[in-house]
Amino acid sequence: MDLLGYSETVLDICLVGKSRREIHTILRQVYVYPSRIRICPCITDPWVRKTLEFLDAHYSNEPSHPRHGTD
Repeated sequence: MDLLGYSETVLDICLVGKSRREIHTILRQVYVYPSRIRICPCITDPWVRKTLEFLDAHYSNEPSHPRHGTD
């Protein structure tokens, strides 16, 4: 994600299975590049959800991972 400052890339990121450290890194990147990062809407952690709302993060339209139990 360090290359976001040099390109016009938009990233879709899912936070499922990410460690706390990875989530903090992503939150910092959302703060710096809010229009270039879209978050998967499947967030279950209330603290992360509130933080993303505070940062006015953009959400992707669909989850970026397969749904469990819908085979």
